[in-house]
Amino acid sequence: MLRNWLFAPLSVAQRVLSVGILGFLGASMGLAQSTGTFMPASQGAPLLSVAAQESIALQPVAIQLRAAFRVEDREAQQAVAALREHRATVEKSLAELGRSDGAYRWTVPVLNHTVPFVENPESARMWMRRQAAQMQVNNPQMKGRLREMLLQEEEELDGESEPLPMIHSASNRLIAEWPITDSNLDSSAEFGAKLRRLAQAKEFRGTRLRVQLTEEELEQIMPLMGASAYASSSNPGAANNETQVLYVGVMTDSQEAAALKKCFEKAKAQAQRLAEAAGKQLGDVKMISSTIQPLAPSVNSNSPSYINGVLVSSPYGVQDAQEKTERRTLQVNPNDLVLSVGIQVGFEIR
Repeated sequence: MLRNWLFAPLSVAQRVLSVGILGFLGASMGLAQSTGTFMPASQGAPLLSVAAQESIALQPVAIQLRAAFRVEDREAQQAVAALREHRATVEKSLAELGRSDGAYRWTVPVLNHTVPFVENPESARMWMRRQAAQMQVNNPQMKGRLREMLLQEEEELDGESEPLPMIHSASNRLIAEWPITDSNLDSSAEFGAKLRRLAQAKEFRGTRLRVQLTEEELEQIMPLMGASAYASSSNPGAANNETQVLYVGVMTDSQEAAALKKCFEKAKAQAQRLAEAAGKQLGDVKMISSTIQPLAPSVNSNSPSYINGVLVSSPYGVQDAQEKTERRTLQVNPNDLVLSVGIQVGFEIR
C-alpha cells in the first residue's frame, strides 16, 4: 500500500529526482533505521529525502482453511453434480469439528474437458517432442519407449491414431474462516491442528472422485502422465491448489497511526542530524508518502508468504483479491504476523 501527499508544487527536476531517490530507498526498507538523501532542485531550495520504518506484530484475528477440490466424470453434468455433493460432505466434516461460527466462501465451479491425470496435454506433448528429438540427435539409432512416444505423436498429428480419452473435470475452492478472540486464542491452536488432520483425510480431499480408466486407456495416456508430472514440478504455481491452514492478522487504524507517528519522529530526527552535518537548516515538509508491507517469515519457517493476503501466481486471483480490502497478512505460523509501516519524507533545507 503506497500513499503520497505533496504539500507544495515541485519543479520537473524535483519530481524526477524524487521518484528516483524514493525508488532507491524503497529497496532498503528492511533497515530498522532512518536513511536520508539530498535532492538538488533546479529552482528553489533543495529537498532532503528521509526514509524510516516501524514494525507491528499483530495478534491473529482469524484462522483460515483454504482447500481446492476437483471431481471428474465422463459427463459434464455428472461432474458438476458430484462436486456439489462433495461440497456438502466438506461442510458437514467441518461442522463436526465443534465450531459453528465459521464463514464459508466457495468459488463458482469451473468445468474443463481434458485428458485424465494430465493437467496440460499440450505442454506435455511439447515436452515429449523435445525429449524425443534430443535423443534422436544424440543417438540416431534411438529405440525404445521414447521413440515409440515420438512415433505415436506423429500418428496423432496425422490423425491416424486412436483419440486420447477425454473426461470432464469440475473444480472449485473453499476459503473457510473462523474468528479468533482473546477468549479462544489458546483453543484456536488446537482447532488449527484439527483442521490440518481433517485436510489429510481421503473423504475430505475426495481422492476417489476420479474417473476409473480401463487398462487400454491407462496405457495410452501413460507417456503424457509422466510428461505432465515433469511439467507441473517445474511450474512455480503448481502447488497453489494445496490445502493450507493459515492465521490472519489485521492492522487497525490506531496501530497504523501510532506507527506513522513513530516513523515520522525518527525520520525528522535523522533529517535534522543530516542537515546540521551539512551546515544547513531544516525547513518545512514538502513531500511525504507511506507504505505498508509484510515482513518475511522467520528463517526457520517453511510457510508461504502472502502480500496483503494474496499468494503470488494464485489461480484464484479474483477470490484472493477480496483479501486486499483490509491491511491483512496471512501466515502458517501466527508469530510471523508482522507488518512494516514505512514513510518517506522530503524536507526543504536552507
